[in-house]
Amino acid sequence: MVYQPIFCLVLQGEKQTMLGDRLVRFARLQSFVVGLDMPAKAQVVKASPREPYVALAVELDLNLINELATAVSQGALEDERALAVQSGETEAPLVDAMRRMFDLRDRHEAQPVLFPLILKEIHYWLLVSEQGSLLRQLAKKDSHAARISKAIAVIKGCYSAALRVDDLADVAGMSVSGFHASFREITGTSPLQFQKQLRLIEARRLIKWERLRVAEAAYHVGYESPTQFSREYSRVFGVSPRKDRTEVPHDLAEPAA
Repeated sequence: MVYQPIFCLVLQGEKQTMLGDRLVRFARLQSFVVGLDMPAKAQVVKASPREPYVALAVELDLNLINELATAVSQGALEDERALAVQSGETEAPLVDAMRRMFDLRDRHEAQPVLFPLILKEIHYWLLVSEQGSLLRQLAKKDSHAARISKAIAVIKGCYSAALRVDDLADVAGMSVSGFHASFREITGTSPLQFQKQLRLIEARRLIKWERLRVAEAAYHVGYESPTQFSREYSRVFGVSPRKDRTEVPHDLAEPAA
C-alpha cells in the first residue's frame, strides 16, 4: 500500500509495518503517525476471531498542521530528528479525542458542528506530542522534512518517468549528497528505491484489479524490460506477476454455492 499522512490508534490486536528498511510494530493503545506519502508493507500479526485487529484512523490535513503551528512555541519547532513514521504509547488527550470523534458516528446532527472541532484538536495534540516531530518539521518551510516532502510530491507525480537524483535535489533546494542523506534518514530508503516501490505497488494493482497483462503493466509504470520487472516484482511480493494475474481477487470471485 501507499500510506498517506495518517494517525492510527490501535484498540485491539497488533500490527507491523515495513517502511523502507524500518520495521514499526504497534499494539493496543499504541499508535503511529505517518507524516508523508510512503510506500509500505503492512501485516496484522496478532488477531483472532474472538479478538480481531481493531484500529481507528484519521487522515491528516497538513494545511491544518501549518495553521496550528503558529500556536506552538518556536522552541518546539527547532531542528530535531524527524522520521516519516513514528510510533509509541498514545497520550491520554489523543485517546480521549479519538473516543469522542468515534462517538459521533451515530450523532448525525452533531457531526457538522463537532467533527471539525475534534479533528482540529487531534491535530493539535499530535503536533505537540512525542510522535509529532515530523509534523512540526513539515510546518517549517525550510526544514529538511519540508524539502523532502517537495521531492516526494514530484516522485509521486511522475513515478513512471526516469528521474535523476540531481533534479530531485534541485526541487528540494539541497546538494545531491545532502538530499540523498536526508531522504534516507527520513524515509528509510533511497529516492530511486522509493520510486521503484511506487511503481511496483501500482503495477500490482493494474495486474490484479485492472487485469492488465504483465508486459502492459510493466510498460505502464515505466519499466523498459518485462524480464527485469518480473524479477523485481517477484522479489518484493513473493509471487510472480503472471501468477498474481491468474489468481482471481477475492472480491471478484464467484460466491460459494
